Amino acid sequence: MKTMFEKLDAAATKTNSFVCVGLDPSIERAPINDIAAFNRAIIDATKDAVSAFKPQFAYYEAMGIKGFKILENTIRHIRDVAPNHIIIGDGKRGDISTTAIAYARAMYEIWDVDIATIYAYQGSDSVEPFLNHPGRGVYIVCRTSNPSSRDIQDLIVDDANGQARVFDRMADMADRWAKTQNVGIVAGATFPDDLHTLRIRHPELHFLIPGVGAQGGEVEQTTKAGMNEQGRGFLVNSSRGIIYASNDPLHFEREARRAAELLRDQINDALKSETIFSTE
Repeated sequence: MKTMFEKLDAAATKTNSFVCVGLDPSIERAPINDIAAFNRAIIDATKDAVSAFKPQFAYYEAMGIKGFKILENTIRHIRDVAPNHIIIGDGKRGDISTTAIAYARAMYEIWDVDIATIYAYQGSDSVEPFLNHPGRGVYIVCRTSNPSSRDIQDLIVDDANGQARVFDRMADMADRWAKTQNVGIVAGATFPDDLHTLRIRHPELHFLIPGVGAQGGEVEQTTKAGMNEQGRGFLVNSSRGIIYASNDPLHFEREARRAAELLRDQINDALKSETIFSTE
């Protein structure tokens, strides 16, 4: 039986794409008023150019009960039209004990996502319930793409090997949990040197890489820093750069597809270039 991240790499190989579309809709920015129809159009237009979709739960929660129905219908539509694609539930859940168990059950059994994003700052209690769902995966938030992430993630802590930054420590913990082969990390494109260092230190972990495009991350640099020695093991997420590629209500899906194809091709060109990832 394939692990979740083996399935993700297989989906990327089949579609020839390491692109994930972030489905982060809002009434204020969407070119049409029907968010459910907007999501369906984006999914239909981009599914041949990407290997994963990532609904960010906050945008649906902000719409109340209606938003939850849109989220349910969005996930169902992905299953219907792109059954081999991976669905990442970006809820960034994080708690302990029975609450973590409930979060995990909700993400996998109710929302039926393949991979959930979680925080692990409460320690193993907040992670282990997510590992008790065979065939599912987690991305642990590690090095985020926002500028103020340095406030906490760059702090120096003591560990068994001396001193390390908080995000390094988090990646070390993820490596240990990854013995289940269903654990990866979130590592932002806006800190390419840190991304490269994380890859060198953690060659087996799967990376979800946000921050390309609207947040300033550069595609070629990100690809070379994030990929493993086999040219896999990563997924580049783009949300605003794809779903809001156009505000034209008649042609927004066409432009979304073009944006997804462009990002796919930029990543693939970087993978084919002579300068490849090195652990030196």
